[in-house]
Amino acid sequence: MLKFKTFLLERKRVNMINNITPMLRQKFDRAISPFTYTVKNATTKTTTIIVRAPKDDRGKVKKDIEAKLKTAKMDYASSRSGGSIGSTDVLFDKHNVKITYKPISGGMSETTLNATITELAPALAFMANKKFTGPAAVKNMYAFLASTTGNKYNVYVNNRDAAAGADFISTMPSSSKFQEKMGNALAILDYLYDENEKSPISQVYWGYRAKPSGIPSSHKGDLFIQYKTGNWIGVSLKAGGAKTAEPQLNTYVNKFFDDYGRKSEKTELKDKVYKEIHSTIGLPADWQERTKKAQSIETIIEYEKTNEKGYEALYDKMLDMIRTNIVKQVNSNKDDTIDYIQKQVLKKDENVPLVVVKAFDKKYKFVTDEDQLETFLPKVSSINASVSSSSKQNWFIELKSGKTESIKMNMSVRSNQPKPNNKIAQGFNLAIKFNGLA
Repeated sequence: MLKFKTFLLERKRVNMINNITPMLRQKFDRAISPFTYTVKNATTKTTTIIVRAPKDDRGKVKKDIEAKLKTAKMDYASSRSGGSIGSTDVLFDKHNVKITYKPISGGMSETTLNATITELAPALAFMANKKFTGPAAVKNMYAFLASTTGNKYNVYVNNRDAAAGADFISTMPSSSKFQEKMGNALAILDYLYDENEKSPISQVYWGYRAKPSGIPSSHKGDLFIQYKTGNWIGVSLKAGGAKTAEPQLNTYVNKFFDDYGRKSEKTELKDKVYKEIHSTIGLPADWQERTKKAQSIETIIEYEKTNEKGYEALYDKMLDMIRTNIVKQVNSNKDDTIDYIQKQVLKKDENVPLVVVKAFDKKYKFVTDEDQLETFLPKVSSINASVSSSSKQNWFIELKSGKTESIKMNMSVRSNQPKPNNKIAQGFNLAIKFNGLA
């Protein structure tokens, strides 16, 4: 695990210190901040260091670091050697530093990392009775996080989540949105202190994989607050711009059909997508099987390179096929759709109420869309799902009560995987999201 506090790195940097003056080393550290590293090995001519980042984000981290080196006017050369991402050679007068880019463990994506910053950071800070203000707030908050060890503040439900939390903390600076998400974390920290003023809090838990005892594993809370009264609430956290709409349901086409109980319809759609999309570029019917996936991705990459317009047209066709079929399922049975909304979108728990809190910049607000949806659902007399006429990925579920009253759910279906596993390569199983009420 990476250690970001300088004093924890000194022993690992000893060879680098012997070959580069402290002044140059400090200049280098400042240049690539907030990215930090561990030393792999060193010779009299070269020190090799490792910067870790989510697997699919290493290329961007490399570009970011090289841009920072350029801004700092430090000589460097970008190299294709040193792993699948390549490396960066920083050129000092008598010694070179080779930066290599390695994936962190666990297949972490930047999306997951960013979400964790807004969840875990404020929970730990609140339980440590810490507040951070002024221009150095982000810097000081991260310094605090990097100094935390074990489960000192009881934020983690079990040892496995504690280990995951340590990995997340060590990797937070690799996020391309580090400053923004740390600002969001400060907003959520304000929310926790405001909540504590209303009713004193005894404990805040991070609901990463495990949930506190007695709370269902399906609960949508990202944080769980236990008050000194013994009562609980779950907090679902969102982050974005002041006027943006963040997803309140994240699921996939495969699970959507399973949750609706549409096994045969799912098989029919999956076969149709293969026949009209993937078979047309020469992929076998089992192209997504583990033994054939790598070669299939190469075929898709090559097709995109030689026929970009055709590739985009195929993705648009696939997207339209899937979206149209999803809308068909929603319209096919009102009771099934109401049941789906109750169980998969709302996921309400009588014993542990859920609140949705959105952070934007360094502020927060409550999101009440799900509350409105919950109170309207018992009155629904008819349902009409439809596709957007202005977007390839958006669609709607309009819930009607009588002739005059209705609310509309903003939905979307789209590819959400990083290249080269996105779009056509993601196949049938695109992401479905509920983006709030119109």
